[in-house]
Amino acid sequence: MKVKLNWLNELVDLSGLTTEDIVNKMSLYSTEIEGVEKILYGSNLTIGHVLTCVDHPDSDHLHVCTVDVGDEVLQIVCGAPNIKADMYVIVAKVGCELPGDFKIKKSKIRGVESFGMICSLQELGLEKKYVPEEYADGIYYFVKDVKPGDNPLEKLYFEDDVIELGLTPNRSDLLSMLGVAYEVSAVFEREMKALEYSYTEDGDDNNVNLTVDTDKCSLYYAKVIKDIKIKKSPDWLISRLIAFGIRPINNAVDITNYILALFGQPLHAFDYDKLGNTIKVRNAYDKEEMMTLDNNKRVLETTDIVITDGEKPVAVAGVMGGLGTSVDENTKNILIEAAIFDPQSVRDTYKRLDLRSEAAIRYEKGIDPVRTKLALDYTCYLYQTLCEAKICKGVDVVKTKEVETKQIKITPEYISKYLGVEISKEEIINICNRLKFEVSDDLVVTVPSRRLDISIKADMVEEIGRIYGYEKLPLTLPKSDIAGKLSKAQKNRKQIRKTSIALGLTEAVNLSLREHNNEFTYLFDKDAQDVELLMPISTERKVLRRNLVNSLLENVAYVFNRKQKNVAFFETGKVYYKKDEEYVEEEHLAIAMSGVLSSTLWQGKLEAVDFYTIKGVLNSVLNSININLDYEKIDVEMNEMHPLRTAKLTYNNKVVGFIGMLHPKYAQVNSLQNVYVAEVNIHDLIRDEKEIKHYVPVSKVPSVERDLAIVVKKDISSGDLVNTIYNVDKKLISDVKVFDLYVGDKIGADEKSLAFKIVFTSNETLTDDVINSKVNKILKQIEKNYNGVLRA
Repeated sequence: MKVKLNWLNELVDLSGLTTEDIVNKMSLYSTEIEGVEKILYGSNLTIGHVLTCVDHPDSDHLHVCTVDVGDEVLQIVCGAPNIKADMYVIVAKVGCELPGDFKIKKSKIRGVESFGMICSLQELGLEKKYVPEEYADGIYYFVKDVKPGDNPLEKLYFEDDVIELGLTPNRSDLLSMLGVAYEVSAVFEREMKALEYSYTEDGDDNNVNLTVDTDKCSLYYAKVIKDIKIKKSPDWLISRLIAFGIRPINNAVDITNYILALFGQPLHAFDYDKLGNTIKVRNAYDKEEMMTLDNNKRVLETTDIVITDGEKPVAVAGVMGGLGTSVDENTKNILIEAAIFDPQSVRDTYKRLDLRSEAAIRYEKGIDPVRTKLALDYTCYLYQTLCEAKICKGVDVVKTKEVETKQIKITPEYISKYLGVEISKEEIINICNRLKFEVSDDLVVTVPSRRLDISIKADMVEEIGRIYGYEKLPLTLPKSDIAGKLSKAQKNRKQIRKTSIALGLTEAVNLSLREHNNEFTYLFDKDAQDVELLMPISTERKVLRRNLVNSLLENVAYVFNRKQKNVAFFETGKVYYKKDEEYVEEEHLAIAMSGVLSSTLWQGKLEAVDFYTIKGVLNSVLNSININLDYEKIDVEMNEMHPLRTAKLTYNNKVVGFIGMLHPKYAQVNSLQNVYVAEVNIHDLIRDEKEIKHYVPVSKVPSVERDLAIVVKKDISSGDLVNTIYNVDKKLISDVKVFDLYVGDKIGADEKSLAFKIVFTSNETLTDDVINSKVNKILKQIEKNYNGVLRA
């Protein structure tokens, strides 16, 4: 909800309050303020009168103008095609700052000096959709009485601020300017200003044959207005609609939108000559069709409410009007509909038809029925004032449901019990009066019809608490004998994040919803299926993600496109899929790295990311929670991964993920280069009970190292050899490292030689006999298991 402050000031006294005052106090006492903006912006702007306009001597599209700006006459070069002499235009003088940090300076354009800029509305920050057609491709010019030196923003009614309220679903009363005025009145203890209006009924009798044949319409007013003159709306009305977020069209249509913004009451204007004098409100027939204003054929259901001309539908109630009775530039007579429709029915209809509108939003949240007639009367006043219309005598109305009066009995003791602070009876009455709630001496509160969110005592406690001031409530902790602590999974998750950041990775947080799942999805679980939302917010967010790598690679591509090639991202989060008719939710860790990990420029050293870099990072992250993964040759085809630089990750002989380099072809298609990724299913890893690491004292005697070069077949994994060596004597052998690989003519073509550094550690002095016996045992075990021999 966007609120124009000058407009709000006409409804409630804002004198002496700054925008900052309003933002700060409304945020604390009422609702969140999401932002403050100006619709048009520019410093040092003025209105100028174009005295002369001649073609530029060295250009076929530029003009040289002399412009009177009140205190001086400026020469300005302008390229707008619609510029001409005797126009009153918006001038940005030298020193002016326009949106986008664009500063106006004295310049020379093709040899001609220019001392300012003649502005279009778009150059002052107005969105293109709000710019009138006649100004769309050129500068703006005034057609009303102005004089050089005037403030153009003031003349266009855009000199004030617009604040945007972040509303919660229950506060439908704040979806109108009057509703916001009531709120501001209560928060700042300011008086409301009465709406001043009057009109005369000087036309024919209203004479509408109105019937309502559905219980989903509780109130319907039909008012005929004749002899309207369609033209452009005045600037004050245009500025308010734009600030509210509605595109101005003409006075006949703009008035209905203005009433929507002011009262929160949707209206619909029918062309009376196309409609006729009969209106029947009913449920739609099954498969009944009609053409809506957006020129689309809609197939209706029996749950939909329609407005008909007695026979065929002319509007989908609360959602959109029909094309056949729409108001156009030739319209002379109109019929105004002001009604209350069932919120659930309107919501179901607009969601099914995908026709969410400002009117439908208000109908689904509920409309104040007491304000409907007031809105209709004010509409008549505006049509008579702005369209020179004749208002027909009387009004046709059908009311099928009376307004219920809600009364709530409260006591100071009840309020104090829930708020934890004593509030006197007098203060409670004062707060109710500020909220414009009727209250008796014995604290029976009559809730106004505009506040549909208040129905029980707890609602009144909240109202009194927020107006009293949350900052006045004492800080207390809930009573509990239970000491809170993190679960094992929470501790490990926290440690993973802490270690990843310490290693220089940047955390990414991506949405769980995607347009579709593509690569990396079916690597280890081909039978899994996507989980699709039944009612997605948009087509771009309709499927739950099945991995994290897809999103991380989109992050990497985003960074690459901005000429940043050194990236290191990680993300932890949930993934979702369906398998064997059951929905599965898992927690994953993903890493994506590319470019240079570290560099020392003065030494000329660069450490580029490769397979072993991301492997080391992943090992360090998981080792921090006492997890050691095994790396095995991948045995499934992955078109997205490099076949010789990719491995699968296992834990306790179960596949939990993959690691490797993107396939060059895949990387090229996706504008990536030398990117390494890893993804691990950590769902069980962070929850499993693990062996506690015990402190091992440093040995008092030195360790002993032995280097062994073992010749084995090329298909033998170095990891298997390392595990075999460890298993010979886990207490004595403290470390095993592979430090060399040899393939060549000195060994067989199908063989390789791996060199291992083995470290023996003990608290007692190690003799050559002990070491040699262990080495011999290692060689025998390798020969037995893998036919490996010691390289000569």
